[in-house]
Amino acid sequence: MTRFSLSMLSSMLNGVFMNPKVGILLVVFLAGCATAEKFNTKMNGFVGKQEIAVASIYGPPQSVYSLPDGQRVISYTRGGPMVLPGVTTIQPVTTNTTGNLTLNQGLRQSTGTYSQQSTTYVQQQGPSTTLNLSCTVNFTIDVQGVIRSWNAAGNHCVAE
Repeated sequence: MTRFSLSMLSSMLNGVFMNPKVGILLVVFLAGCATAEKFNTKMNGFVGKQEIAVASIYGPPQSVYSLPDGQRVISYTRGGPMVLPGVTTIQPVTTNTTGNLTLNQGLRQSTGTYSQQSTTYVQQQGPSTTLNLSCTVNFTIDVQGVIRSWNAAGNHCVAE
């Protein structure tokens, strides 16, 4: 548990710590260059080219399926987990202190009570979220080894 002073707190309150949407927006912004449109353009660029054009970029396919007419379908799958950090919040923790006080002044003694309240601010991290990202691309290759079509499925079929 990390404790902050009031000056640290005021600067953080003006920052990203108090907005739960900032983490998600930051991920979207950083991934903003990779789009489905760019992915489609990139995949369409393979149509009409030899199979080696795909293999030279993506390596050997993960699977190959032979069709009855002699064509083949080659498949590539990519993906993995992406962990989004939990939202960071600042929570106040108030402490009340009371007690008795005795003051000795030579022969005179004074007694009394006191009451004090203080607040510190504690940073708390929420739970992280894991997103499983994937994309499978299938290229149909004719008998001459030319890419005739492609299709893709998944939640992360994007390119830069």
